[in-house]
Order: sequence, then C-alpha cells, then structure tokens
Amino acid sequence: MSYSNTYRRKKKKKWTFEIITAVAALLLIACAYSGDIDPQRFFPAPFMVLAFMPMLILVFVLLVLAVLWRRWVAIAAIALSLLISLPTVKIFMPFNTSENRPPVPADTTLILKVMTYNVLAFNYNEPQLGNEPSKTMKLILDSNPDVVLLQEGSCRGVDWSEVPSLKPYMAELKSRYPYTYQSNEGLSMISKYPFTTFPLGECRNARSVLGYNRDQSSHLARAYDMQLPNGKQLRIVDFRLQSYHLSFGKNMSVRVSPDAKPSPIERMKRSFALRGSDAAAVRAAIDASPANLIVCGDMNDVSTSHTYRVIKGHDMIDAWADVGRGYAYTYNRHGLRFRIDHVLYRGDITALNAHRLAGGSSDHYPLLVEFDIDN
Repeated sequence: MSYSNTYRRKKKKKWTFEIITAVAALLLIACAYSGDIDPQRFFPAPFMVLAFMPMLILVFVLLVLAVLWRRWVAIAAIALSLLISLPTVKIFMPFNTSENRPPVPADTTLILKVMTYNVLAFNYNEPQLGNEPSKTMKLILDSNPDVVLLQEGSCRGVDWSEVPSLKPYMAELKSRYPYTYQSNEGLSMISKYPFTTFPLGECRNARSVLGYNRDQSSHLARAYDMQLPNGKQLRIVDFRLQSYHLSFGKNMSVRVSPDAKPSPIERMKRSFALRGSDAAAVRAAIDASPANLIVCGDMNDVSTSHTYRVIKGHDMIDAWADVGRGYAYTYNRHGLRFRIDHVLYRGDITALNAHRLAGGSSDHYPLLVEFDIDN
C-alpha cells in the first residue's frame, strides 16, 4: 500500500511540469490573439494583450528547463504554441535584418524621414525641467527628420517662442523647418516641405468617461497634405488616443467627481472602451483619405491590440514590423516598457528603415522611419 501511494505521488509529480507548460502555452496563444476581441464585449482581453510579452518570456524560460530536463511533451507543447503565436511575435519583435530591407535609393531627395513623438509639452509643466534647454527638442534637431508629427506638442496655448526650454533652439528650428503648425489641442507638426492642414472628425469638448477634460475644444486626429519633391501627393495623419491615466495625482480636474477617483484597473477598463470608439473614428478618416498615406501617433495601446487592429485594418503596413528590428518600447515611465507609438503606411511609398531613438526628456521615445517616396 505504501509503495502504491509513493508511485502515484511520483507519477503525479512527473506530469506537474507538463501541465504547467501546457497551461502557459495555451495562455500564450490566447494573449497573442486577444486583440481580435472588442474590450467592451470581454474586458479581460486587452489585459491579456498587455501580458503577451511577459508570457512569451515565461514560455521561453519553460522551454529552456524542458530542454535541460529532456521533457519532450513539454517541448512539443511549447514549440506548437510558439508556431501558432509567431505572427504576433513578428509584430512585437520583428526579425528584420539589413539584408532583407528594401534597397535605399541613390537619390537622397527621394527619401522622406518621418518622426512621430509625444513630447510631453516640452516639459513646460515640470518646473525642474521647464527652464532648462529642452533635451527633447535637441533630440529632434540632432536626428534631422524631414517631418515631425508631435503629440502633446502644445504648452497650454503658449507659443513655442515663449517657452523657456525652447528659446535656445528657435532660430535653428525656424531655419531648418520653415513650415510649422502649432495647435492648442496638442497635435502639431514641423516640416521642411509646405503643407495644408485640417482636423479630422468632430470637435470634442465633452468630459470623457474618465472624467478628463482638456479645457478647450480638441480633435482626435489631424491631417497634413503635402506635395513631395517628386511631385507625389501624400497625406499624413497624426493622432493621440486616450491615455490609461495610471497616475491622476492630486489634480481634482481629472477626477470623475470632486471626492473620488476610479481605481487603476477601472481607469484602464474605461480607457480601453474609449479607445475602441476613437479607433473607429480614426479608421473612418483613413478610409476617406487618398491612397498615399502615413498614419502615426500616440495610440496609447500596444501592437496587436484591438485598437491597433481596427486602425491598421487590412490595407495599412506597420513600419516597425516591416523594417524595424527587435523589441522597441516607446513609453519609458512607471516601469512600463511598451511600444504604444506607431507608424502605419500604404500607397506608392516603401519603408526603408525604422529606428526607435532614445533620449529626450519626455515620457515617450520617438520613432523615426525613412520612406522611399518614389516606389
């Protein structure tokens, strides 16, 4: 009897690792494709999307242990889950190399460098940084893109020339970028080429479901139409979607009521729901745009999320997944390392290179994408 019990315990212990591995493999697949589910229909789905990279790391750790311990069933389960999740892995962490990127045109005038950057109002609201020369603007000028799409580019309606941290750069900025649009709503642009601009979607001045109010009318997205050196017409759409509002601080104006604020989880749930409707509005603007189109901005959501999938649709190409390399996060605060800024494109243009730049003093890092405009 004692021998029988010992045998059953050993047998149960033998399969414990396989069971844990199988559960992790199934969760990895679920996290990989949870973005197909509307958060308003199943609220855990967007949290599962955020858990994809941690789950991928866990599965790789289990794979190493399975190989070391020669647990063939566990190896097979992990290999199958990785194969099924591979399309999502390639979006989060593309394997592109210089060999499989498109050839760079010899004529550099046919290359358009586009940067998207949430600049956090150039730290205008942060006393410890607001009077120092802006590291964010220095990063932009050092990178020398042709076009820069800015989110949170406004400083409470104050002209950039009056912002202390930007004054040391204003002469160079005006010289290098003669075409500039600055808005109170935060969506702004500097360019080496002339353009016309107009807002997309209806004006928004109502309190959001999070209780957040911008204090002035604003638009979800803005379009910039420009004619490139080769005569090609191009539209660029800039947007910024609802933040998670992980940190409300003591500012009473962003609370749902004067005496209460929702929990972090509740705030995230509301943000997911709000971004769902906003994504549909951005997608409608994309559908009404010309063929040659670049869409970029602060999505406040990760690759393969429901928001990402709605905006990307079946016609847009993710520049980072197309020509970027490795896992590149663009948000750098609160211990979170997610790529929530994106560059999508379509039409007679081709992405050549994509870079995630580090530096500046914003809570975001910029993406810089080089396009061949004579495809």
